[in-house]
Amino acid sequence: MLQNPLVRARRGFTLIELLVVIAIIAILIALLLPAVQQAREAARRTQCRNNLKQIGLAIHNYHDSHNCFPPGYIAVIPTDMNVKNANVMLLPYLDQAPLYNQINQNVPMMTGPTAYPAAELARNEALGRTTLTVFMCPSSPAPPVNTYTFPAGAFNASPPYPPQTATFTAARTDYSGTTGVRGTFGNIAYNNNQGGDREGMLRMAGTGGDVARMRDVVDGTSNTFMIGERTGSRVLYLKTAAASSLPGVPGAMFTIMQDTNGGSWPDPLVYEHWLQGALYDGTGNGGPCPINCTNIRGNGFHCFHTGGAHFLMGDGAVKFVSENISAFVFAASITRKKGEVATLDQ
Repeated sequence: MLQNPLVRARRGFTLIELLVVIAIIAILIALLLPAVQQAREAARRTQCRNNLKQIGLAIHNYHDSHNCFPPGYIAVIPTDMNVKNANVMLLPYLDQAPLYNQINQNVPMMTGPTAYPAAELARNEALGRTTLTVFMCPSSPAPPVNTYTFPAGAFNASPPYPPQTATFTAARTDYSGTTGVRGTFGNIAYNNNQGGDREGMLRMAGTGGDVARMRDVVDGTSNTFMIGERTGSRVLYLKTAAASSLPGVPGAMFTIMQDTNGGSWPDPLVYEHWLQGALYDGTGNGGPCPINCTNIRGNGFHCFHTGGAHFLMGDGAVKFVSENISAFVFAASITRKKGEVATLDQ
């Protein structure tokens, strides 16, 4: 049978053509992948911002009900463990009233001395394992739940406090109070004329401290931090890398630093964040860097967003603060009544 000369023979792709198509697809994926990742991070950053807005609204609703801001934590050292922190007190204002109503308010949220009923301690600790997305930044890679151990005498040597080793398991928070400024960072910010300062908006109460009220924020609520991002859990980060040790810090002390990093939402140490700064590589017990160098409690605010971190202001607004902010402006934004002439726009 003769072939019709008008009909061309069909042929498939050659190997070279197939490779060209694959290469084009690979190039398109390579071009699109960063855009997809940026879109996802933008969504995570928006969620993080919204979390802080919800917390800010809860704090102001608390103030409306009690005519004061919640204390950062109730400190009763060395009598017993700190009973509760501001996060616990804010639960009814964060649509978590059922969880709040299950908590025994007269018993610590973590395992404490045996003076408390073991069953009540265990129940409160179990409730503290509840993961609450409002306290968690979705950009954080840190574990959602961690187990912490406080060695006997970790906070007070004589009398030893806690009097015995205390262990508890709790869910993460990535937001920390702004207790005040001190040490190296305070000296840099105030030209060696700082001294200790605990004039943050959410103060501790119970050992000589006092709660703050709206009228006490002399520097202006729009100029004063309440809460900032600080990556939670017991993982210590230097920049974005998890640290397994720190220069000049013995292994036993490094473990204590992990356990006392204030990385869980029921932990009172979340609001014991008295800033002394860090070196720019994240190391050092004090330095010029306040943002994104380390999440070590007292040494810096920290997150996995590029270029800065979110901070909840006293008026309920949330601002993204550059990690290149001047030390003076940052310190002035922490204190509530020091009278500095500074705004975050400087």
